[in-house]
Amino acid sequence: MRLERFATSYGLAACVVLPLLGTPLRAGAHPHHHHPATVAHDQAAQAEVPAGPPLPDGQVFLPPPPGPDTAQRAADASIYGATRVLENTPRWKLAQADNRDTPAHMVSAFSCAVGFTLPPERLPELVGLFTRLEHRLTPAVQAEKKLWNRPRPFTEAELPRCIPLRAQLRQDPSYPSLHATLGWVAGLILADILPERTAWIMQRARVFGESRVVCGVQWQSDVAAGWMNGGVLYSAMEQDEGFRQEMDKARAEVTALRTTMAAPPAAECAVEADAAAHPPQ
Repeated sequence: MRLERFATSYGLAACVVLPLLGTPLRAGAHPHHHHPATVAHDQAAQAEVPAGPPLPDGQVFLPPPPGPDTAQRAADASIYGATRVLENTPRWKLAQADNRDTPAHMVSAFSCAVGFTLPPERLPELVGLFTRLEHRLTPAVQAEKKLWNRPRPFTEAELPRCIPLRAQLRQDPSYPSLHATLGWVAGLILADILPERTAWIMQRARVFGESRVVCGVQWQSDVAAGWMNGGVLYSAMEQDEGFRQEMDKARAEVTALRTTMAAPPAAECAVEADAAAHPPQ
């Protein structure tokens, strides 16, 4: 659904969002105070981190989030306002589904992109690989978030969101997007396994990240940083022999399943195709 169709509604949303550009960004301005549940989650994730070589430091290769009075900051606010009018549309419902970033959902979410149904229960190697990568990458991304401490969009303007607001989400900094990082890595894994479907797989990885913008829980620049994050971190993990062995097992599993599976529902694929054709930025 084209955002241009909602110019009138956007104008109303922009009146709420654009004045925020005059307020200073809090990113990095004050130490971040962690909610107890968030701290417990971080500690649990760190305790489960799989072994492997050190990952590149995102605090070095990522740019900082946009500062006040910058063109990107203005673009972020404009996109946030424009996408609020997507509430209750098929694109909104896709964003709600993409909020479930469990390894099993991330496997099934790429069914249209690969051209056949990906049932998580029949892909234990692939789901296990996604699970271990989530445990490996989450602490690295959380460290980046804590450095910049960028507030979420809904903390500056209470407009519609596609998911209920939990205290933990309000406490979690916005930049860079962990969802977009994990979605991009998932896409790169599947593109490696099915190289002939690379264009469609990475298109779905883009849409998966953009769902965070449509949902109203992250800025567009948070998601773009997540894509960069995912690309760099995946490149580093490719050098690990243990990771390559896991990839070989997942590749064999997907290849064996491919000829036995039906095409995914056409209606679902049509919604994803429309989302890809009409990005929020």
